[in-house]
Amino acid sequence: MRRAPPVGLISGAVAPSTEELRRYWRKVGGKALKHLGRRPLKLVRHEAGEVFFHEGRGPLPHIPKPVHQMTILKRTGGETVRVWIDSIAGLLALIDMDVVEVHPWGATVDNIERPDLLVFDLHPGDGVEWLRVSDSALSLRHLLEKEGYDSWPKGGSEGDLHIMVPIEPPLLEWEAARAYCKLLARELAAIAPDSFTLDPGADKRVGRIYIDVLRNGRGSTAIGAYSPIAQLGFPIAAPLTWEQVEAGVPLSNFTMTNPTGRQVRNRRGLRNL
Repeated sequence: MRRAPPVGLISGAVAPSTEELRRYWRKVGGKALKHLGRRPLKLVRHEAGEVFFHEGRGPLPHIPKPVHQMTILKRTGGETVRVWIDSIAGLLALIDMDVVEVHPWGATVDNIERPDLLVFDLHPGDGVEWLRVSDSALSLRHLLEKEGYDSWPKGGSEGDLHIMVPIEPPLLEWEAARAYCKLLARELAAIAPDSFTLDPGADKRVGRIYIDVLRNGRGSTAIGAYSPIAQLGFPIAAPLTWEQVEAGVPLSNFTMTNPTGRQVRNRRGLRNL
């Protein structure tokens, strides 16, 4: 009898070897912890040749001591367990749990009901060149600056670009945070309605950039900074500089073997950033 596929199965995904993951996390762990540490994590795991979102459903494998656990109330009722880490030992221990990708909450374990990080996901539809995404990110940065916020860019797991916005954690609850992000997304879309859409439908994205603010919700996540991505070539969700965005650096330059993307091909040719 054929067993049912795991919940959240990711079609076509591939996973690095345990040795590759250990080597990578030892290299970037100190930087990664600044973004991943002390946050509830959703996990993408590799088991029996399949890669899937664990999503808190079903029992986790054995949880090593460097990986901490917390019980939280689900929006739909009942309780679930989330794990979190605060050390490189914790990052390495996640490998023993067959974890490939880590997707942190936009809040810390100290106050999970109040986000301290907002996410705008710029997702290019068919026919959208990367330089348009870069230019859109710069427009969003300018809009956020007028609102009084600094921001920083990060690669996503689907060829998209995330604009991350740190906020003071007591400022907003989750519903208010999502509503605020939606308001700003509408303001950005109004600048060039033929270039942007707030509709997630694939047909609405053709030739446009979908501005996704749905990650700003309790329990919703975006792939974490420096996390490996379960795709061929093993790209990573790399934090970028705004200089790299301005140069149109493609996300494909950032991989587990080249996490800085130091030598890149951009709109002006090959150079170091």
